[in-house]
Amino acid sequence: MIILSCDHAGYDYIKKVEKYLTKQHLAYKYCGPKEYNPDDDYPDFIAPASKEVLKNKNNIGIFICGSGIGANIVANRHVGIRAVNALDKASAYLARQDEDANVLNTGARLISYQKFVPILKTFLSTKFAGGRHLRRIKKY
Repeated sequence: MIILSCDHAGYDYIKKVEKYLTKQHLAYKYCGPKEYNPDDDYPDFIAPASKEVLKNKNNIGIFICGSGIGANIVANRHVGIRAVNALDKASAYLARQDEDANVLNTGARLISYQKFVPILKTFLSTKFAGGRHLRRIKKY
C-alpha cells in the first residue's frame, strides 16, 4: 500500500499524485489534511502517516511539504522509516536500490509536479538490491 501525506504546501501536489496513482491502478491511502489550511503544520500529518507506513513491511510513503526537508526529518524520526528527500531520479533510484528507502519526500516549492513524476516512477519501480546493502542497513 502507498501511504500519501502532505501539509498545506503539498496539498494540491498530492492531489495530483492521487490522480496519477489511480490512473496507474495502484492502491493508496491518504493520510493528509482533509482540506487546504495555510496554517497547518507538517508534523501533524507526516508523523501519523509514518506510523501507517510501518504497519506493513510492504508499505511505502509519498510525503510532500514545501521543501521536502521537514517531512523527511519527521519521517526519519520513526524507527524503521528510511526516508529520502529526492529532487532527481538518481537520488530516488539509489535510495531504493541501496538503502531500501520506504518513504519518498519532495518539495512542492522546489520541483514541479511534471519533474516529479519521473522521480515517482523511479521510486515505485526500483527494487532493493540487498547483499552488502542489507548488511549496512542492519548496522543502524
